[in-house]
Amino acid sequence: MVNEIDTNARALWNKSDISYRAHIGGGYYASVTSGFQCVDLRKFYMVYGQTCGAERPSKRGIALRLDEWSDLLRQLPLINGAFPGLANATPCYDENDHLGQLGWMACVECNPFALDAMG
Repeated sequence: MVNEIDTNARALWNKSDISYRAHIGGGYYASVTSGFQCVDLRKFYMVYGQTCGAERPSKRGIALRLDEWSDLLRQLPLINGAFPGLANATPCYDENDHLGQLGWMACVECNPFALDAMG
């Protein structure tokens, strides 16, 4: 998802109107939004009694200015070299247990707020 996040960050750099948020696993999301010159990586939570789709950002996260985001991207080859497990990681949705909708719904990485939404 790094390329997709970077595409939106570059559009923001070019003063385009952007409203992007992507689920990156668990309760974490990456956001790029006009008015905030940053890439926001943040844990979200569900307010008790709310339905799925009403997630709210927590204080746990980091907002990288666009130049910091670019610096991070330049360091990714070094990080991947130092931690090959990260470089070779595959998303859980590529696993066999995600071949059907029930597998996705049961996965806490793909669907972290499902239990809260079910009550």
